[in-house]
Amino acid sequence: MSALNVALAAVILYMPYQQHYGVVLDLKGLNLMNLLFVGLLVVVLVRAMGLPAGAAVRTPTPLKGRFVLFFVALAVAFLVAQAGDSTHFLEELTHLKNAVFYMLFFFLYYHAVRDERSIRFLFGAILLATAIVSLQGLRQAVDLGGIYGFAPHRRVTGPFGAGSVAGANLAAAFYAIFVPLFMAVFLLCKSRPLVRLASLPLAALGLFAAFYTYSRQAYFILASQGVLLTLRRHLVIGVLLVAAVLNYELWAPQVVVDRIQMTGQEDPEGDRKLDKSTASRFVLWQGAMQLFAERPWGIGLGRFKGEIGAHAPDYANFDAHNGFVLVLTEAGILGFAALAWLLAGLVKLGRQAGNLDDSEDGRVLATGYLVSVAGAVAVNFFGSRLFDGAVMGNFWILTALVARYVTLGLERQAAGRASAGARDGAATT
Repeated sequence: MSALNVALAAVILYMPYQQHYGVVLDLKGLNLMNLLFVGLLVVVLVRAMGLPAGAAVRTPTPLKGRFVLFFVALAVAFLVAQAGDSTHFLEELTHLKNAVFYMLFFFLYYHAVRDERSIRFLFGAILLATAIVSLQGLRQAVDLGGIYGFAPHRRVTGPFGAGSVAGANLAAAFYAIFVPLFMAVFLLCKSRPLVRLASLPLAALGLFAAFYTYSRQAYFILASQGVLLTLRRHLVIGVLLVAAVLNYELWAPQVVVDRIQMTGQEDPEGDRKLDKSTASRFVLWQGAMQLFAERPWGIGLGRFKGEIGAHAPDYANFDAHNGFVLVLTEAGILGFAALAWLLAGLVKLGRQAGNLDDSEDGRVLATGYLVSVAGAVAVNFFGSRLFDGAVMGNFWILTALVARYVTLGLERQAAGRASAGARDGAATT
């Protein structure tokens, strides 16, 4: 395995731990992850310069136009914000940089990977990073006593912010995006029995850690992903899983059952109503729609917290708690349309990978990726996770691996057709 692939894998392992093991630098907006990205970029560019003609990536980069349009929409939103008030120019420029930065890992890894062996190695690194974060979650659940009762300070946060509600929600989003990869490996990786058997306890480990984030959103997402995966691949197991999900009160830990039941509570008159945390989302989203109606071109990047108080006074300086509402409000119609086009491209890419060939690697990668896309979309309905690099960074890298798998397959098919054409031409002369 090349030194470059080892370095790429190391960044994958570090991605969710960048805040936990952060390095403070004197330059504003610059951190260790930025330096790692630049270092890897230099290596990839130098290697490309040394390759013989035609040896570099020949197929146009998938999704390039969709990413670029979304970047343009974010830049326009930044300019809209500065046109109104440029008092915090540097802070908001850093916000723009961070919003774009982790998506750039897609381009870095796409051009760094040159063969399917590297794709398998780096996909394994993503699984290893997920297993490590899951193991940390297990230890936190035991150490904090979260398995004995719900409390904000007892929630599993992984490496995303010890003892904080925000950290627990980030950990839940991470598990919802990446734990299903283990499910896909278990269901589809039939030619490697040891890998398949190892994936089952690792999936259970991730599910256990997700339980004790106490994120009801994560419960729903992971249950839905598991049902969709198994119903499509193993009908009997899928039906049994549906029955288990519908009867979760019979087997789930009591503290998890209690947490789910907190969503609907009885008021003094005996009527059921949403708990305060859930209800607050709808107040925020209503206020956001009023902001959008006032300025459909967007209020400006990074301005949601400062302006939501005008329409939801009790929630001034609150986040939107919805990635799509946040983009619609701050970047307007252009930003929302660009994001929708990008997400549609992710689904198209996953389907293309699944239809490319009938190899086991292709099925595992495509199925795992599509269910991860579903997780990445779902976690943004009750949280703003699009620009959380520690959570989403490895997702953009996974997207790059799938894209490179597709282009390698297309290039291989094109070479086969060219070779067949050359043979047919030679036969007719």
